[in-house]
Amino acid sequence: TQFMSYSETLPTDANVPSKKSNRTLIAIIFVAVFPVVAAYFVYFTGIGVPENTVNNGKLLTNAVNVSDLLSNQQAEMLQSINSDRKWRILLPVSADCDTSCQANLYTTRQVHVLLGEKSLRVERYAVNISGEKGREYLASIAEQHPGLAAIDVERSRWFKWLANSNTDMDWSLQNYYLLVDQQGFAMMVYTDDIHGNLLKKDLKRALKYSIDYQ
Repeated sequence: TQFMSYSETLPTDANVPSKKSNRTLIAIIFVAVFPVVAAYFVYFTGIGVPENTVNNGKLLTNAVNVSDLLSNQQAEMLQSINSDRKWRILLPVSADCDTSCQANLYTTRQVHVLLGEKSLRVERYAVNISGEKGREYLASIAEQHPGLAAIDVERSRWFKWLANSNTDMDWSLQNYYLLVDQQGFAMMVYTDDIHGNLLKKDLKRALKYSIDYQ
């Protein structure tokens, strides 16, 4: 009669620490990553946000990607969107930039400065929709707005791109600027009646609940 030894009938403990270590590692990764993912999801979808907590800007019905707006001539900005992963403010500017338009430029400049060290994660872009005259105007205010980047976009192309957002707003009748997320999606609009402190609150929350790629 042959008898099995205990080593043959009982499971060895060799794999037990390995399985336990794997479970511990998975748990650690979940605990570290889940809050970031959940916060990002809540911020961009609004699901789970308390009713008394709202964004100060107006969410676009459909977020539109800046890469769909740009042409090959804006290759530098396209590359920046794909690599830098910063938040961006787009300000449409025409040659006849009135006091309201100028106020938006000033407001976003001040908010950018007030972000302090976090300002490195945000860029401001003036979108010139007036051709040569628009470029002349932006050149005239360059000293007042250091760090303000600029791109040229045909007026018709700009409004066609905005129309894809399906947002209930007459884009041609008021001044505004757009907040663009780290993936290049314009997802919120601010009209000239929104105070700079409200933009700053939204930006601080966006920076807090998004990944710093720098």
